[in-house]
Amino acid sequence: MSDDILLKGLIEAFLFSSPQPVPIEELMRVTQADRERVEKEILNLAEDYRLRQSAIFLRRVAGQWQMAVRPEYGSHLKDYAQITVKKGISRAALEVLAIVSLEQPVTKTQIDIKRGVDSGAAISVLLERGLIIIAGQVDRPGKPFLYQLTEKFYEVFGLEDQEALQRIQQIITSQELTHEIE
Repeated sequence: MSDDILLKGLIEAFLFSSPQPVPIEELMRVTQADRERVEKEILNLAEDYRLRQSAIFLRRVAGQWQMAVRPEYGSHLKDYAQITVKKGISRAALEVLAIVSLEQPVTKTQIDIKRGVDSGAAISVLLERGLIIIAGQVDRPGKPFLYQLTEKFYEVFGLEDQEALQRIQQIITSQELTHEIE
């Protein structure tokens, strides 16, 4: 077996067995290969899945790699494997996530002002689910917490990194401007 085939197999096995995205440094450590070789084999593996039109694909999440099942197969798996699906998040929580993603780090007061209502319950849910974290406190009376997105947010929403989020924000902003002009 060639070294490249062995390396690709080790990467595939490690990604398959990992319940969360894996940093490239961890793959380098496990395979004892340099960054260039690991990145090359990850891309080869991703291309293999694409060419075979596999139900599995590799995705980058928050700068890390993860093996995932294509969404079109998810509903079938849920029905037959009796996979429990977590509840979705409320509209209020989505509004808070949108504000945090645009303004981070941001305080509860800033979120409340943008939404026009108290956001305490939505913030609590998002903290509990690990989609936002407390990133610090503001040095002013009351020392309010600052909130920002977590890596889990990028994983849940399938975003590669902060740059992908910024591209989405630019699209939304340009659409808002278009609607205002019309």
